[in-house]
Amino acid sequence: MDIDNVSGVPQYIEILDRQQKALKAAMARQGQRPTDLKSRQELITQFMVSILAQSMMQLGPQMTSHFHTSFVPIPYKPCVTPLDELKPTRIRNLGLETHHRGSYLLVRALTPPRRMTAIMAIVEDENGDAIPLQLYQQPDEKFRPATSVIMKNDVYLVKEPYFKATSDGSYGLRVDHVSDIIRLDEHHDLLPEKWKPTVLDIGKTADDWKLEGNVAMERKHYWAAIQSYTAALKCHPTAETAKIISLNRALAYLKDGSFDAALADTECMISPTDASEKALYRGGQALYGLGRFSECHDIFEHFCKKFPNSSVATAELKRVRCRLAEQQSGIYDFESIYKEISTTKPPHLDHATFLGPVVVKPSPDRGLGLFTTKAVKAGELLLCEKAFAHCYAGTSEGSETFSKTTLLMNVHTNKMTVGTQADLITTIVQKLWKNPSLIPEFNALHRGSYKLAEKTEVDGKPVIDTFLIEQIIALNVFGCPLSSYEDHSTASKENDKHHSCGIWLIASKINHSCLSNARRSFMGDLQLVRATRDIPANTEITFWYTMPTGDSEEMKKELKTWGFQCKCPICVDSETTPINHARMRKRLLRDLKLLLNASASEVDTAKAERLLNSLEKTYTHPVTSIPRLALREPYFTLGGIYSKQGKTEKAVSATLKALISIGFVIKNAHLPALPGETFEVGKWGLPMPGVVEAWGFLYSAYAVLAPRCLGMVREAARLAYRVWVGEDMSFGRVYGV
Repeated sequence: MDIDNVSGVPQYIEILDRQQKALKAAMARQGQRPTDLKSRQELITQFMVSILAQSMMQLGPQMTSHFHTSFVPIPYKPCVTPLDELKPTRIRNLGLETHHRGSYLLVRALTPPRRMTAIMAIVEDENGDAIPLQLYQQPDEKFRPATSVIMKNDVYLVKEPYFKATSDGSYGLRVDHVSDIIRLDEHHDLLPEKWKPTVLDIGKTADDWKLEGNVAMERKHYWAAIQSYTAALKCHPTAETAKIISLNRALAYLKDGSFDAALADTECMISPTDASEKALYRGGQALYGLGRFSECHDIFEHFCKKFPNSSVATAELKRVRCRLAEQQSGIYDFESIYKEISTTKPPHLDHATFLGPVVVKPSPDRGLGLFTTKAVKAGELLLCEKAFAHCYAGTSEGSETFSKTTLLMNVHTNKMTVGTQADLITTIVQKLWKNPSLIPEFNALHRGSYKLAEKTEVDGKPVIDTFLIEQIIALNVFGCPLSSYEDHSTASKENDKHHSCGIWLIASKINHSCLSNARRSFMGDLQLVRATRDIPANTEITFWYTMPTGDSEEMKKELKTWGFQCKCPICVDSETTPINHARMRKRLLRDLKLLLNASASEVDTAKAERLLNSLEKTYTHPVTSIPRLALREPYFTLGGIYSKQGKTEKAVSATLKALISIGFVIKNAHLPALPGETFEVGKWGLPMPGVVEAWGFLYSAYAVLAPRCLGMVREAARLAYRVWVGEDMSFGRVYGV
């Protein structure tokens, strides 16, 4: 939704075609064992030259407008077989384009890594045969350098290895699922004797490992600290020392975003009364990171009672109480949120989700949906949701903290997008890998024919299916601006394509309708959903996935990604419109566009009025029951032309007709205003581009021509602004009202 879909752009179609031809050629060799593998030394030499070339390029001037290209291959399942049931294999036994189910491959890194789309290195097996290894969905360089993911001489176990031909004509091992590779430490039972370090760390004590972990923490190498603290715990320290090491590791896990593991290490949920100050603090932080604010509150409340002089406990209790208040009331300090957005990059905000008078339940023929639990008024907040994951495509200073803008091509579905979706896949893969407790709520978004893995855990580790995540993202991702306020102030009002994107679990359950009753807006990684009209109780909430055009054929193409056809009254009316009426409508719209594109002083407004009158006649149903979307833009444009010509009453009339065409029912709005009549919005229409500006114009016009109506018009303008931007706190600042 609102993403930059470039599937129909010729230059990108050419790239996709080349990739698919290469894939087809590779698949023609499926099962073959190549006889032209490069020698170990040749691979190492070529790879080291490529690392040097990459380093030289990074020293040169950077192309800020360049974006990466990433391909989603044909999906395959992660390994769900326990390690003790897998059989060893070697490189020489691997067949091309084959997933070697039931096997594992031991390899040792011969080179340092190189980061491209994947992290790559040359590895060898026990026979000395070498091959490139490609690891996908690994943490970004800004979080963890590639040199810490693959280190020369480290040994890895690849589960059910996928051996493939690469685009440059060579061969490699590709690992898309993070759960399909294991780094073996020097004490692992499967580590070959000849690959064991010549000097083992046999003499190291728990204290030695603990000190190494502390040094790694100081360097912010949290992954290394976790490994060192884990090694320390394997040395069977005393119970007291083990508690200290576990709490140190809990801190490393917190910094790494592994909140599940951090919480487990604190043991504060098992026995909070026996927990130490550090255990309570770090356990509370882990619960906060998981969004479990009620449990977090209980921990910090207990913390404050047990350690009443702790200032950090008091501060954390205050913070979590703010989150609980947001959850329960839906009251947010929008002024402070905007300040937070201006100083927090990427804009991942410290706020909680509010679920208003709505509930998730089955929607007939559409899976799940969001329904009102009581009658709500236009403008009411239905949902303010913190993103499950969000990637911001910033271009300003500090852009090293932002996500990459990538051309993501799916060779299986032919879908292509430009934005941060590739980073979003990696972000969610890593989040679920580190926090398996979150897997069920994310996987609940899955719909379609793709089959879930048979198991969610193997050998005590979660099974992460990259392609399931990619599919869920493809159907549920929202493109989003930094804020709808900024977008409204600066962007083209017809532009609804964004490169930043995210996943919102509850909002994803809202179904599409062109005749929607809600609108989404954004503040950083918060999505706000407000009612766009009065909605009765037990009514399904809908918003559009792509902006409606009123043409059912166009909507079929736009909604193809989601695999359904809209059956709203607007689309049904379009389908049943006589062919001659539809053709006439398109001809009239073309003529109007040509006519209204001239400068205001040159437009034949009388002719425009005649064309619009003829366009009105191509519709048969009353506009109060089925909006006439094709009339919106030309009426708004004509209103702007009349305004520039100084014909204010005609400008007001055209603007009102534009609003009426998209479902508004406005009573006693004509000019000049008659005594005793009260201006009233009887029904709110669709929140389409131009609506907020229209109400702003009407306010300025009525201030001069009908000041007694001004109060009602101002409130209507404020409500329209609130629905569009998400709040009305900034309304006066923007419109001077």
